[in-house]
Parts: sequence; structure tokens; C-alpha cells
Amino acid sequence: MSGEDNAVNLSINKNKNKKMKKYLSITTIAILFAGILFSCKKGSPGTIPVPPAGGTYTKINYTGTANLSEARKYLAAAATGNKIVFAGGNIATAPYYSKVVDIYDVTNNTWAAAQLSEARFELVGAGAGNKIVFAGGLNATGYSKAVDIYDVVTNTWTTAQLSVARSALCAVSSGNKIYFAGGETNRGTTGSSKVVDIYDVSNNTWATAQLSETRSYLSAAAAGNKIVFCGGHNSSTGLDSRTVDIFDISSSTWSTSLLSTARYQSSANAAGNKIIIAGGTNSTTGTALNRVDIYDVSTNTWSVDQLSAGRWYIASASGGNKIVFAGGFNGGPEFQVKTVDIYDVVTNTWVTSQLSEARGGMGAATAGNKILFGGGETGTGSGLSSTVDIFTLSN
Repeated sequence: MSGEDNAVNLSINKNKNKKMKKYLSITTIAILFAGILFSCKKGSPGTIPVPPAGGTYTKINYTGTANLSEARKYLAAAATGNKIVFAGGNIATAPYYSKVVDIYDVTNNTWAAAQLSEARFELVGAGAGNKIVFAGGLNATGYSKAVDIYDVVTNTWTTAQLSVARSALCAVSSGNKIYFAGGETNRGTTGSSKVVDIYDVSNNTWATAQLSETRSYLSAAAAGNKIVFCGGHNSSTGLDSRTVDIFDISSSTWSTSLLSTARYQSSANAAGNKIIIAGGTNSTTGTALNRVDIYDVSTNTWSVDQLSAGRWYIASASGGNKIVFAGGFNGGPEFQVKTVDIYDVVTNTWVTSQLSEARGGMGAATAGNKILFGGGETGTGSGLSSTVDIFTLSN
């Protein structure tokens, strides 16, 4: 078995093997308040930009492509301010683990490069305040607790560590805190974690909490004063999970709920007062799911819907009132898909679009009015992509 095969076997191919996761005037105050809002990221992995006057975007258009400096899959993407950052990933040749970082400046439409402290894939990222943080993953020797912290204002990097080394965890931010939850710690029956590492970007401190059950390949998103951690695979039971852990930020209390169906490798994101959990797969049957669970945080109610096509390992990002779910794997003849489902939380309607090429395992994030989807597995040639598909929000 080649090194590539070994790397891939520590990633989504596990899934295949299971058969187929706000001047002191009123004007000045308003400007300052808008700036504060712009720095807050909700959902995972994209930043929610301040919507234009009127509070919504009426249009979202596919506006072309760019290229990462290195083709790779199972990378992480996150954003804050005017920067979108793609980090790490699985590459096609030895050593198979990447430390490459591509940084897109939405304001200047320019790209820059950097490096992580440690090469790894299946890491996660999220942004809050002026920092973007990448954590965990699989490295050349196993599970990683590495944390790389990028300050978009000073353009500097620092490092930290998770309390537990793990991959296939989830990341979500709300206000000035970023939450890293769950993950895979080994391949055995005790191989999933319930640990939540909480990073406060304002004072550079860490705290921990726990989910109600251990699981990996879970998804997370935040809206209003709620953060949800959804589904995943519980290695101790060998079963996929329906569990939703809900953290109320205002009261610092936890509660639980249930998804409409058990699944892992789903994708969660948020806009307005709604959190959407879409797709995923069943580890027993390998079925690609089109199920969508919608949580309205203002009414504390759940409803269900569906994607235009079932798939897992979907990349998602949100901007204003739009949430975009792109690509993924469906287990069918083509395996990777180019399908894009776009949900408007104001009108409660869906429209569809397409990526430039079919792929899963991408990174996705939003800054300003740009939503980017980069990298991924194509299943053709080397099997890896450097393509970045760009969607633009407007009125």
C-alpha cells in the first residue's frame, strides 16, 4: 500500500470502506457598530458579512474561478475581516500532508502565501475578531493537537495546542469565542471525543467543556445566542448519532435535541435566525442523504427539508441571508458532484447552481460579499483540485 493510500485511509476513504460528514455622533456610533458586526463569524466555516441596507442580498451569482497554490483535498478554510484563508490538506505526493496556506484579500482581490506550523489534513478552522484559527487534523505520525492562529491585522502567526489531539472535529465561532468540538482520537471503539476546546480571541485564553456524547465527523453552526453541535459517528457504540448539543451563550447552559435522522459528515451553517444541517451519510448503508434539518433559534423549533441531491462531505458557507452548500460525495457512478444548493433564510426558498468541476472535500468561507470554495477531490487525473469557485452576493 502506498503512502498516499495510507493518508487517504485516514480520511474520507474510511467512509468508503464503511460503504459509505456595532466622531461621537449617531453616525459614528452606527459605523462602529457595523464594524463590530462585520468581525463576528457565525456558522462554520464562513464569516457572516454585514448585509447591505435592507438587511438582505437579493442576488447570488457564480462569478468565476481562481487557483490555490497547491492542489489538495480535506483542507480547512475560514475567514474574518477581509481575508479568506485556505490551510493544510492532503496532497498527491509524498509527504502527502500539506502545510501550505493560501490567503485571499477580498478588498484588494490579491493572494498571498504562508505556512502552518505543522503539515496536516482533516483539520478545521474558524475566525472571530481579528483572528483565524486552524486546529487539529491528521499529521505524518497520527492525530494532531496543533493550533495555528493568524492575526489578519498584524499579518502574524502564533501557535497553541488543543487539550486533546484529534481530527474530524468541528469548529464554530460566536462573538469573540471559537469552539472546537468532538473529533476522532483513534480507530478503536474509544476513538471519538466529547471534548470542546474554547478559545477566547479577545484575551487569548482557553477553556474546555464537554458534549453529551463522544463523536467524530460532526457539524456545528451558530445563530443568535445558540450554538449547535450536530450528529456525527460515535465510535464507542459504532453507530451514527442523531444528537444535537445546544449551547445557549447568554445563559451558558447546555441542552440537547435530535436530528430527524442519524448521520455523520453532514454540513451545518447559519444565517439570520436559522441553522441548517444538510446532507451526510449513514456509516452502515453508505447512503448519501439529502435530508435537511432547519433549527429556528428565535422560536426554538425544528423543521425538515431536502437538498436537490443526496451527498456528504459538503462544503458550506453563508453570507447575509444566503447559505450555500456545494459539492460533496454521493457514492454513485461519478462519486463527486458539482451540485450547489442555495438557501435563502428570508424567503425560505432554494435555488441551485453548479461548481466548475465536480468535487468533494473542499474548504469554504465568506468575507465581504464573496463566497469561495477551494480545492477538493475530483476523482480524475491526480484526483486533486486547486480550483477556487467564487460566488458574489449583490442587490
